[in-house]
Amino acid sequence: MLLKLRAHHLTWPLRFTSALFAALLVVAPLAVSPAAAQSQPAPAQSQSAPTPADRIDLVGLVTQQPKPDSPPNDVQFQATVNYHLESAASGTVLLFLFENTASQSTQDSSNAIPIQRGNGQLVLDIDYTLSQDVKTLTLVAAVFKPQQKLAAWVSTNPIDMAPWPGRVFFEKAMTDRLANDYSAADQELTLAIQESPDTGNYYYWRGDTRIRLQDYSNALADFNKSIELMPKDRPSRVGRGIAELWLDNPQAAVDDLTTAIQAVSTPDRVSAWAFRARGLAYASLGQSQSAVSDYNQYLTLTPDAPDRDQVTGWIANLSG
Repeated sequence: MLLKLRAHHLTWPLRFTSALFAALLVVAPLAVSPAAAQSQPAPAQSQSAPTPADRIDLVGLVTQQPKPDSPPNDVQFQATVNYHLESAASGTVLLFLFENTASQSTQDSSNAIPIQRGNGQLVLDIDYTLSQDVKTLTLVAAVFKPQQKLAAWVSTNPIDMAPWPGRVFFEKAMTDRLANDYSAADQELTLAIQESPDTGNYYYWRGDTRIRLQDYSNALADFNKSIELMPKDRPSRVGRGIAELWLDNPQAAVDDLTTAIQAVSTPDRVSAWAFRARGLAYASLGQSQSAVSDYNQYLTLTPDAPDRDQVTGWIANLSG
């Protein structure tokens, strides 16, 4: 089981145990599936202790795959919380997961986000790999004062982790893609979308599949939909930029690819592919210097690039 809290700064061991979790289990019976959580916050229960002025509220919860190429049993929970800390000058906010009816959280340590006295809002992401024996998950966000003293907490109701609609077709599509049978993958992804039309990752993958099938207009439509459903999804931006490039709209491609590049402070693999594609778009626009710069960025970020010789050749042609 893999669990990762995307946060920064402090790291220290902490585990919620039976006394607190016993209280957390006293929640309303309504459960929210991952698919439903994409469009609405999970109902939550909150509790302040020991000072009523300290409070944390869950105001949003969505789920998606951590990355477009993540295994089907990987899920990312994104929790948005509002907090108010009054009883101490500073504190930390942490997020925990409880599997089924466990009396201890599933993580022994987590990253803590420092906060100061007053109000604020945080977005916390957890990447989680689902095991077959896990039927429900409960998320708990908590505010701690110095010396790990609990100030306030909030929990979701148990979230049903049963397979969400379209998952069977999605898994078949991934198998088809591994076999380079993109036509079959397109059909399976279409069936997945029919079962779950609000799952953005299905549109992303069908768009990527259609790029490989050279069906660029329909790929563009899929990326438009995936961005509508997942506005911050960078791979969808890169995919749409590539579709726009093939459809002879390089300026639109530059716009989307630039958005994907600038969305993170530290470049990653998504950035690398965005630089490569934007280099092609700049070359199409006759902006050779910008194209060369992007190609070099791509090669720097991807030292093992299988197309290094090809891209090096593009650089030489534009620099000559």
